[in-house]
Amino acid sequence: MILKTIKKLFSGTVYVRICADRLRVHHLEDGAVFDQPPFIALDTTNPRKVTIKAIGDEAHALQADSRFTVTNPFSHPRLLVSNFGNAERVLTHAIREVHQAQFITPSPVVIMHPLEKLDGGLTDIECRVFRELAMGAGAREVHLHVGDALSLTHFNWDQIRSPDQG
Repeated sequence: MILKTIKKLFSGTVYVRICADRLRVHHLEDGAVFDQPPFIALDTTNPRKVTIKAIGDEAHALQADSRFTVTNPFSHPRLLVSNFGNAERVLTHAIREVHQAQFITPSPVVIMHPLEKLDGGLTDIECRVFRELAMGAGAREVHLHVGDALSLTHFNWDQIRSPDQG
């Protein structure tokens, strides 16, 4: 109980905007930003232990290197998430990047905002995917926002529209 209260004091709120070609994570309290393409480079030379070599711009730069498998887990013709495990790894990395100055492992309130492939709204399954991505990345609470981008300078919780609100 006390540990959760302490974590709450140091973690804050994170606003995640997801596109197929960009992942933007903003720490609303201290202004830290992770803004990179959502690529992940995996070292698959040892099939028993696949390791992450790089994420973001560094992974994108390794696309020509045949030793690594470079993918974008947020690129699929029908959905925004194509590979849940890799998407979770990329999101975890991004959230940790905006919390670098903190000693305690972050467990922020996360606002997930998918920006693409929203024709007809989000299904229950898509909503669950985004919530579970954030929870797997360490969120203690997740809010899903569909609509216009939120104001980062004058953030107000009343701006958040969940998918079931239309």
